[in-house]
Amino acid sequence: MKAKFQTLLCVLLVALFILAAGCSSHTMQLTSADQGKQVAVNAGGKLEISLEGNPTTGYIWEAANLDTSFLQQVGAVNFKSSNPNLVGSGGQQTLTFVALKPGTTVLTLVYHRPWEQGVAPLQTYQVFVTIK
Repeated sequence: MKAKFQTLLCVLLVALFILAAGCSSHTMQLTSADQGKQVAVNAGGKLEISLEGNPTTGYIWEAANLDTSFLQQVGAVNFKSSNPNLVGSGGQQTLTFVALKPGTTVLTLVYHRPWEQGVAPLQTYQVFVTIK
């Protein structure tokens, strides 16, 4: 009986550690509906922001003035066409950021043509991020 209890206890502890590890790598998914909102994420967690865009026009979403002490972009912008059978169609551009340490920061994304200097972005997206 004691051996069964110890085995059950070990299984429960392993499950608890797996759940705890999973919490830190949680991905929060944001869209244009979250514009201007305050969001909270755990250190080690990710923010995945999907916004409408069309890179065939030259416009892309990019982070502006990113405070890399709190957030770091992971990989390049990912594009998923809303109509893959139509060349040049728009879709969703997704940017992913990992939260590095506790604190607060503003995440600003701009939709612009990166080579155009002195031209205001076509759109701006902001969220206020609290990292726990």
